[in-house]
Amino acid sequence: AVVDLVFPPRCAGCRRSGERFCTACQTSLSLITAPVCEWCGYPADPQAGVCRNCRGRGAAALAGIRSVAFFEGPLQGALHQLKYRRDVILADTLARWLAQAWDPAALPGDLVVPVPLSAQRLRERGYNQAGLLARGFADLCGLACRPEALRKTRHTASQVGLSAEARQTNVRQAFDAQPAAVAGRAVILLDDVCTTGATLVAGAEALAAAGARSVWGFTLGRAR
Repeated sequence: AVVDLVFPPRCAGCRRSGERFCTACQTSLSLITAPVCEWCGYPADPQAGVCRNCRGRGAAALAGIRSVAFFEGPLQGALHQLKYRRDVILADTLARWLAQAWDPAALPGDLVVPVPLSAQRLRERGYNQAGLLARGFADLCGLACRPEALRKTRHTASQVGLSAEARQTNVRQAFDAQPAAVAGRAVILLDDVCTTGATLVAGAEALAAAGARSVWGFTLGRAR
């Protein structure tokens, strides 16, 4: 509130003065609602259960993925503002969308763990946007948050522009989890955007190897 008094906020979606994410931009979001694929969380035929891309998928460490809205328009602008323009206070506003969309019955969990950045990327950016969203979401929902429970063990190339197969290769075995923090826990693995799910799958594999009871991926944005 003090910061907003000294530096009046501008909407991260349309840049109008007065709010960090205005009502008009909020109502324009393309929310992702049921029916969705049981695994990847993408809108799907309600009779199908799982979408065409997920049929025949074997057992995986990641129980499934759910996202709040499509990564486009005002939401894309807001996440870019958070991620690249150091508007860290915006994370509190965006975390409310995660809290409002969370359905414990559809996405069970008692521990929130953000997808980590590599040490190099963290030094360059100065903060982890997923970590900021995870803390805000966990506080609003009364859940524990352990950012240190999962770490990235090596620097990887940006996933932007890579094919789905290349994304999987890029992040394979790039994470390590702490058994003391996650063993026996139902983990919500939180990230800002899901494109193919490769990063969430790789993170979930590390968490499962460390003894997590279950891992669900949860993101604010979802690529079409």
